[in-house]
Amino acid sequence: MTAEDGGATRAGLREQGSAAASKVASTAGSERDARCAGAAAAPAGAVEVVRTALAHAWAMLFLVVLLPVGLLCFPFDPRQKMHDRLSVVWARGALWLVGVRVEAEGVQHARPGERYVIAANHQSTLDILALLVVLQGRTPMRFLAKRALFRVPVLGWGMRLYGHTPVDRHRQHARARGALADLGEAQRNVMQRWSTMFFPEGTRSATGRLLPFRLGAFRTASAAGARVLPVTIDGAGALQPKGRYAAAPGVVRVVVHPPLDPTGASLEALHASMEACRSAVASALPEALREGGEAGSG
Repeated sequence: MTAEDGGATRAGLREQGSAAASKVASTAGSERDARCAGAAAAPAGAVEVVRTALAHAWAMLFLVVLLPVGLLCFPFDPRQKMHDRLSVVWARGALWLVGVRVEAEGVQHARPGERYVIAANHQSTLDILALLVVLQGRTPMRFLAKRALFRVPVLGWGMRLYGHTPVDRHRQHARARGALADLGEAQRNVMQRWSTMFFPEGTRSATGRLLPFRLGAFRTASAAGARVLPVTIDGAGALQPKGRYAAAPGVVRVVVHPPLDPTGASLEALHASMEACRSAVASALPEALREGGEAGSG
């Protein structure tokens, strides 16, 4: 790719990100800011603790059922459609128990049957449940998750069985051999089986403010020839911020933005895709949560 071509790619992706931002901003407006201003949830009460404990129990019990069902269905269900249906039931049940309702916008941007690299901001453990409810029925997806979760009994077994990808978040460089192997597995999944869900911030935001993005999701999309689907999650951080066990009842808002076209593999093109995606994700957050730092390169 020439410098001139790279500049054209960068400009085109910026236009896509700007268009997505303008569209969301025009439809959301002040009502969104009033409802989703990112204010901290009140301290957890006894009822919230009990409801969250019940949700955890539901999640683990459901996995105990889901694993054998999955094993029995594998010979007849290689695309794991039964798993995908049951995962939505699992997520809806857990959200209902803690009193969280999900509002979705722009779901039509996820075209049924297309495999994406999905890139969302990360505020809370509620994010995963909300994404399953909104997107699993349109584009079956699997998550990248920290490797430690795969060592948890039952949960880790299920994650391995159903094709989720472990990543080592303690690696310092995206070009480390293990990190490239992780991305290679995600790339194969996108090309052959499912959409893959990335949290390009790399961790949950402790304040809800959008953190710098890393390049892994965009490298994967470029190598797989897949479109990037930007998604904004708003409200989850206020209901269950990082470090808090109990979730408060309330509303989590999920906004699906228009997909970004595949790019070249040059560093300039990858950064352009990352910036366009981050711009789209930020556009649906309240103003106070949009900037948490400059985009990163890891």
